[in-house]
Amino acid sequence: MSTLIEQLQLRNQDLSIAEVSGILFILVNQATTTNNELVRFTGLPKETLKKFKNTLTTFLDDSNEDLVTFTQEGRTQIAAAKPQPYAWSLKEYSNPALEEKIEAIRKEMNATAERSFDQFYATSKTTVSKVMLLNDKGQITNKRIAVLGDDDLVSICLGLADDTYNSITVFEIDVNLIEKLKHIVEKYDLKNIKFEQYDVRKELKSTFVGTFDVVITDPPYTKSGIKLFLNRAVELIDKKSTEGAIFLYYGNSFKSPEKWIKIQEIITSFGLVIEDKINKFSKYFGAESIGSTSSVYVLRPTKATASKPEIALSTQIYTFEDTKEEKFPFVDHVVVKVFKVSTTILNSKRVLLSKLQDLCTSHKLKVVDTKITSFSPKGLSITYILSNSNLVIHTWPEFNALHIDLVTCAPIYNKEALSKTISDLFGTKYIEISFVE
Repeated sequence: MSTLIEQLQLRNQDLSIAEVSGILFILVNQATTTNNELVRFTGLPKETLKKFKNTLTTFLDDSNEDLVTFTQEGRTQIAAAKPQPYAWSLKEYSNPALEEKIEAIRKEMNATAERSFDQFYATSKTTVSKVMLLNDKGQITNKRIAVLGDDDLVSICLGLADDTYNSITVFEIDVNLIEKLKHIVEKYDLKNIKFEQYDVRKELKSTFVGTFDVVITDPPYTKSGIKLFLNRAVELIDKKSTEGAIFLYYGNSFKSPEKWIKIQEIITSFGLVIEDKINKFSKYFGAESIGSTSSVYVLRPTKATASKPEIALSTQIYTFEDTKEEKFPFVDHVVVKVFKVSTTILNSKRVLLSKLQDLCTSHKLKVVDTKITSFSPKGLSITYILSNSNLVIHTWPEFNALHIDLVTCAPIYNKEALSKTISDLFGTKYIEISFVE
């Protein structure tokens, strides 16, 4: 491994050696690269690449701040380090002819991204990739397809690439975009593509509920936006279909991995299974703070899949809206009921505290303060103030039971093993554990 690449990685701890090598490979094989192009090439946040660029100053020509250009000597030194390409996404599609056609249509439409609807236009390669992924998943032929928001022109690309679908219905809030899409559909004589002007914050018409095999959505990247769009997708999907799928796109900076955890929890809360997830699948113009990219989740409905009517109450879903929900800090919240616990444990403060200390040690919960309250004739409440929130325990020796309430403002360490830890410590298999969103 090149010493130069290792040195650069040490100064950029957010990046792996392979990623550092991959960035250098892009740069050394391009005459010049703009900052935003580098964001799109890699899918890395702009701030991360800005920091990386600052560590390359001795190799760069700084005559233009928006360009990443090596001096002749700098290029020679980087090339000598033999950087290797990096797979920024594990799935890459290519259809140059179709991409060129989508690019021409985009120019013909002459549309401007509507930021009040969180629109960021996708590259033509991304639009084509979305359609090719549908094909690889067997989700085009004879399928009733719903597109929930279509500033990426997926409906148009589908009509051009593969007209074996049953029908396509586009649900879109932007009236101007709908008119432009209709014009393209008529001009190219694309079959069975319909448009419904629709705001996801409004109730769906009953005629659309449960009538689609496939739903594609690239919603606003807010928690409330993901919830509401996914709720509508679940309403649209035909749950009787054994081969239905929802394609959900979501973008987030890798600097906030806990947000990915919450998205996964939202997905499973609808009774959906994540069949596949491809990181950095889509590329966009703009949204540099999240690397101008999004990942795709391929979701399959199950017998447990159901919509949540209460989610429809959300009205603030876009990133420009100042919502308390989006500003609320990350919280992991677990509630555990433990049954059939030995009275030897519950009646001994010393033994109980020892067990709880082991629990904290196993899951890296740092205790900064403790309060113990005794009840008559028996029973204890123990409150631990943690460095990142709190842990509260209450015991009922007469019922051989205890209750645990754990709240942390960082992901719980080894959360998947929490149930087993508690079971082993308290010598019982009778546990009810709930993860609160």
